[in-house]
Amino acid sequence: MARRLGTGAALLSLVALAVGCGGLSTEEAQQRCAQLRGAVPSCSTDESHEACVRCYEECGDACEPSGACPQTFTCAE
Repeated sequence: MARRLGTGAALLSLVALAVGCGGLSTEEAQQRCAQLRGAVPSCSTDESHEACVRCYEECGDACEPSGACPQTFTCAE
């Protein structure tokens, strides 16, 4: 019985970890977007920076810049 509860708790922890691993933290997303803004400052607006942060928070490394000017971002899945 105790072994079964331990296995269930471990499985639940893994599921919770997998669900929470999609995006970056706000701080990490802001750092990533600041690097992109620095690389192409002429195509970065406040709105595109906010869209960048939202994309990285939601999608993590699956967030892709479109290459448009101003910059837009999409989740590649």
